[in-house]
Amino acid sequence: MRHSLVKIAFYLAMLAALAGLGLKHGSWAPYLLSYPILLVAHVVLVRLYFQFTVGGMMRNWTFHWGFFWIGLLPVGNASIRLVSRVQLHLFWIGLTGLAVLYPWMPPNWMYALMLVHMWMLVPRLWMLFRFRPYRKAGLIKITGKDTSCYLH
Repeated sequence: MRHSLVKIAFYLAMLAALAGLGLKHGSWAPYLLSYPILLVAHVVLVRLYFQFTVGGMMRNWTFHWGFFWIGLLPVGNASIRLVSRVQLHLFWIGLTGLAVLYPWMPPNWMYALMLVHMWMLVPRLWMLFRFRPYRKAGLIKITGKDTSCYLH
């Protein structure tokens, strides 16, 4: 699945909408700080996932920067099932963690963290949803220009 200019433009438009929400709520700080906070949280959660499921073997997983896929990701080919599981765990644990913190968090921070979390993960989950028919025997390869699915 090629990361076309249309998809990148839509992704950046969503980022601009988040910036607009920051202006509406009076402060950009929660929106600007949410990104690094969530990025660190995602890295910690991925490491914990591997620690508890496969005994800490993060073979061929490194930190990547790029559109749609930012964080700890597989280098080369990886099982679609494994990548899907990791991303779904990030999504649900992130939302659950925010729900638990809801009573003690100011509303503007809650909105910022929730929206940035969704902004980071929804494009990934959408791509993985598209690869769902190949989940059992498929491999995924994530590069800066595309996300590919291979059958073995």
